[in-house]
Amino acid sequence: MALKKHASSLANVEKILDTLEQGIAVFDKDERLVYINPAMRSVTGGRNGAGWSLKDLAQKHQLRTETGDVLEPENFPIMEAFHGKETHEKIFEYVSPADEHIWLSVSCKRILDEDGNLQYVFTTIHNVTNRKSRTDKLNFLIESMKILSLTDDLYERLQQKARLAVPSLADWCAIDFINAEGAIERAVVVHRDSSMIEFVREFEKKFPADPNSPTSPQAVIRTGQAQFVPLITDEMITAARLPAEQEDGLRKLQLKSLMVVPIISKGKSLGCMTLAYAESGRVYTEGDLLFFREFCDHVGVLLDNARLYNEITQRDRAKDIFLASLSHELRNPLAPIKTSLELLRLRGMPEEYSEDIATIEHQFDHMTHLLGDLLDVTRYTQAKIPLAKTRVDLKVLLQQAIRSSEPLIRGAALTLEYSHPEDSVFIEADETRIEQAMLNLISNALKFTPAGGLLAVELDKREDSVVITVRDNGVGITANNLPHVFEMYFQDARASKDANPGLGLGLYLVKQIVELHGGSVVAKSEGAGHGSEFTISLPIGTDMLEESTGKAASKNPKGLRVLVVDDNIPAADSMVRLLNVLGAQAEAAYSGGEALVRRDIDTFDFVVLDVGMPEITGYDVVRTLRERGFKKPIVALTGYGFGEDKDKALREGFNAHLTKPVGSDELRSVFENLNLVA
Repeated sequence: MALKKHASSLANVEKILDTLEQGIAVFDKDERLVYINPAMRSVTGGRNGAGWSLKDLAQKHQLRTETGDVLEPENFPIMEAFHGKETHEKIFEYVSPADEHIWLSVSCKRILDEDGNLQYVFTTIHNVTNRKSRTDKLNFLIESMKILSLTDDLYERLQQKARLAVPSLADWCAIDFINAEGAIERAVVVHRDSSMIEFVREFEKKFPADPNSPTSPQAVIRTGQAQFVPLITDEMITAARLPAEQEDGLRKLQLKSLMVVPIISKGKSLGCMTLAYAESGRVYTEGDLLFFREFCDHVGVLLDNARLYNEITQRDRAKDIFLASLSHELRNPLAPIKTSLELLRLRGMPEEYSEDIATIEHQFDHMTHLLGDLLDVTRYTQAKIPLAKTRVDLKVLLQQAIRSSEPLIRGAALTLEYSHPEDSVFIEADETRIEQAMLNLISNALKFTPAGGLLAVELDKREDSVVITVRDNGVGITANNLPHVFEMYFQDARASKDANPGLGLGLYLVKQIVELHGGSVVAKSEGAGHGSEFTISLPIGTDMLEESTGKAASKNPKGLRVLVVDDNIPAADSMVRLLNVLGAQAEAAYSGGEALVRRDIDTFDFVVLDVGMPEITGYDVVRTLRERGFKKPIVALTGYGFGEDKDKALREGFNAHLTKPVGSDELRSVFENLNLVA
């Protein structure tokens, strides 16, 4: 009676298990199948009946890991369960005897008796194919979105996106795009096996795709129409009537299913994405095609952004080249002017002209610094403004700025008040930048103060800082505008009618320069009609000492024979005159060819060589001289002053690099650095 009741209970349990959606199979301790429900049979194709051995059943089926690796039967999760390792909801790809690919969540549970001996292994499976597909696509999109679209390394970004598809969504993935020259270029091809990638490259070289074939990248990009081949059969390859070597190559690829999807942005085809299943045996569905259509729209944005970024970069590079060339061309006529000014000073001049010459020299040097800024324009756009700090007398510097502005102050009919300490006020600063900040503040006051107004400039020395105040009684600043006056491109529309409105950069640069020096600048105003006040505070520094009363004696190149080589005749002649005044014995050659044919070249102690000469450049000359065994110092002279220009000059054989215009101080410095003066 008890046995009948037990058997009845088991029958009821089996009836319940038969109704469940998840597949269930039970094996006894001897690895024999004792139960399999209909859901399991529908997946595995197993027959209803007991007694099958696990070993025989395992040989009829195939399992793969999520990365596509085929499991040997002894590594099946149910086999591992018999050796003590349980499995809980682990994902595998199941390939049925009918070559159907299904994703399963597999669990294997060991059933023990009271003594801990194995009695059964209970196995359950869930068909998670749809869930796995959604998860893989979602992960693919999330990871893809992490890859920045705007970049100068387009190839790397496309490669990263293609790699994401393999192996979860494709066995093969390739991306082709239209490059800047208008040609179709393959950016990337991805497969798990690198040897197969090389095989495909060689195969495509020998058998390039027919551009008229509907599935070729050329045709898909040209038409903008996706191509979808759900199942590729041996019969299809045979029917193509290809040469034997080409047919063998195609069969080696094991292509099973193919999609070629156009990459489109703003209605224009920019490329295509090719995806294929091969050795995995999987096939694509219409849902997969729809998904990759949407994804390729995202890739289209990437390609379009990359194209725009490339255009902007090229334009920016062209601008830099133009500015560098412009700076170079401006430096050439400045060179003889600088030399002539030096000659006037060195030869002596009437006392009544000395102040005017000093003003010209100062403004000339200021313009030269501005040209240096123009030459290295990227430091502004990247907020990398280098500081050339020296010991500066702020009192003298402010006087120079006021002197430079006096014509404008007189023209605006303003009254100037200037107050300062009796003693010098020294700080560690970039003289050109600080003067630029002062000039910008004075210029701003002129712009917003009507005729007859007052401009007051004050320099004050505090315990650990110096304070510069620029005050006017002009139109003032409204409460709404006051927080914005130091912003880039901000402009107050209430400037005096005769003033140049400018670009809105002056006060922005003041703030940048002052903060780079560790200081601060503050704007104050009581409102419209009440004038304005700008206050700069700069640290003095604890190691500032009183300026020395004398300078080290300058060393001149007395008796040195110097050859100046420059195709700019006025610049060459003025340089020769300056060197001769300094005590050298200088001569000029007006081309690279003229310098190279001189038989007395070895008698010169020093060569100053212009780099940018036509026909035979300075680089050609220095290489030729070095090849001939000329070991004397050669200094490059050029209007280009980028860091890479200086590095190139040294690599080519120059001993030093000078950027035009060059004065006596620069010449003395290079002579001393090269140990040519005692």
